[in-house]
Amino acid sequence: MKKTLSLILAVLMALAMLTACGETSAPAAANTPAPAAEAPAAENAKTFQFEGKFEEQGEYASMLNNAFLLTLAADGTAVCDKYAFANYDASDADSNPTYTQSYLSGTWKEVEKDGVPCLQIKLAYVDASGNESNGTTSYAYDVAGEYSFEMTYPVTPGQSYTRNATMTGKEGTLYADDNAFIQAYKQEFVAPESIGQFVDEENNVTAYLQADGTMLVYAGYDKFSEGKWSVTGEGVQVSIGGSPVEVVNDGNTASFSLERTMGEFTNEYTLVCADVSALGTPEISEEAPYTAAMEMGGNPTTAELTLNGDGTGTLKVFMDIAVTYEQFGDAVILEAAGELEGYAASIWENISHAYLLNADKSMLPVAHVWNADSLVLIALDDVNMKVQFPAYSMERDGFTYVLSEDGTQLTVTAPSEEEMGAFAQVWTATGAENWTVDGNTAAKAE
Repeated sequence: MKKTLSLILAVLMALAMLTACGETSAPAAANTPAPAAEAPAAENAKTFQFEGKFEEQGEYASMLNNAFLLTLAADGTAVCDKYAFANYDASDADSNPTYTQSYLSGTWKEVEKDGVPCLQIKLAYVDASGNESNGTTSYAYDVAGEYSFEMTYPVTPGQSYTRNATMTGKEGTLYADDNAFIQAYKQEFVAPESIGQFVDEENNVTAYLQADGTMLVYAGYDKFSEGKWSVTGEGVQVSIGGSPVEVVNDGNTASFSLERTMGEFTNEYTLVCADVSALGTPEISEEAPYTAAMEMGGNPTTAELTLNGDGTGTLKVFMDIAVTYEQFGDAVILEAAGELEGYAASIWENISHAYLLNADKSMLPVAHVWNADSLVLIALDDVNMKVQFPAYSMERDGFTYVLSEDGTQLTVTAPSEEEMGAFAQVWTATGAENWTVDGNTAAKAE
């Protein structure tokens, strides 16, 4: 053992001496290039994750309402996923048709803007061919460990119609994966209470008949129309937007047809109730009149308007005046039911004959109302206008108008797309700047 150990030590000493004397064939250390510095390991680089949501009330909820998950990776790339939670699909992200991975993508880096450290985030929509559109650059600032910024995103990729979502986040991750994000934002559809239904199963359209005689019509999860229903000796009666709808009553089965227009496309549905005997009779209570504060000749009063289902009504301003009415959207145009004389004629000459009906049972006197095909143009005064899209219970203020001296030509100026929001798509598809006016009807000028 001692001899073996001595031999090993001798060999090691000899090698050390050869190296020191330069008698080895290995190149000198001074001539060996230094190894390249290794890139920092990905797990040691910063990452961030942001979340945000856009939600708007209205009949386009399933199309507009979205949640967003933005991940800033260690390699400087940014990916933003979109989840259309108003479609009520919480299935796996990889096969979920309402979950769009990499809806927006881009890059990010830490920068200083105006002397303040922040995150610069560049995002754009990139199509299958690699073409970019809707590019934006945003800056997220750190406030007590939380970063935030307003993300502008396209509602329809490649088009100018956009919305903003407030994104908040932090260094690290917010969710373990896409599915955890879906579970955080998922919603469950709650159907309206009803005592019966008319259904178009093929197109997933349902009319919910409520106990108070109202009817709510849904396409999928979007309510796009409202009406009323009743049961008479002739069967089920239905009206949509104040207009009667033809119902085919055949024994215990009843059906009616309904159209839904979206931009340039119109879909027709046939809704069927298989057993009308189970409907019973709706408990329709008398509705309180609509009211408005008025002042005539220094005499303040409350005007009351009672509308009957047959197109007649009563307007009470110091006295009862029998009227007939046309309803377009949430607005009505009144006409005296007969020739007025004396005090009644004097009142009628000095009050508005058009009103905007509000959900709280108040009413607003307006200058005029025009039925414009799928739109209702409401002149609030001599300059300002509100536009309604009754089929989707949508409306927007901010329009202005000019009516020609002879009352036959109408010019409408729309607010910006940003001001209109979701209504911009409606106006682009169905609105116009120039209209030809005939009484209470307006048609696009050719």
